[in-house]
Amino acid sequence: MDTDRQDRFRYSITKDLPRADALALYRAAGWFGPSDPAPELDAMIANSFAVSAAFDPAGRLVGMARALSDGVSDAYILDVVVDPAHRSQGVGREIVKRLADHLASFGIDWIVCVGVPGTEAFYRAAGAAPMDGHTPFRFGGNKS
Repeated sequence: MDTDRQDRFRYSITKDLPRADALALYRAAGWFGPSDPAPELDAMIANSFAVSAAFDPAGRLVGMARALSDGVSDAYILDVVVDPAHRSQGVGREIVKRLADHLASFGIDWIVCVGVPGTEAFYRAAGAAPMDGHTPFRFGGNKS
């Protein structure tokens, strides 16, 4: 990892995110359409147990990940996203590591996520390991 590049970002565990920046990240990931008002975004962030965020020197949100949790034993990391202009610079890995560390500081010892095919190396670099003997399941809907 290029330390000089990494040091230019500020990381924080916070739900106080610039809405327009968060919406831009979700749109860049294809999770919201270009003209969707996405009113649920505010509730998604507010109802998360924790949000890990990366900001550029100008204070613009360039990456984030959320965690849902009971705050005691289990947590699920989701919505890991980095602005396309800042990918492959260690931002996503740092966001996920900091979020997992934050969750562990509460004694949470079952921290999981479901990555799309092709993200295995990314999650391994962030400190995760495949869950041998476990299969993720999805209830409801036909989304893939």
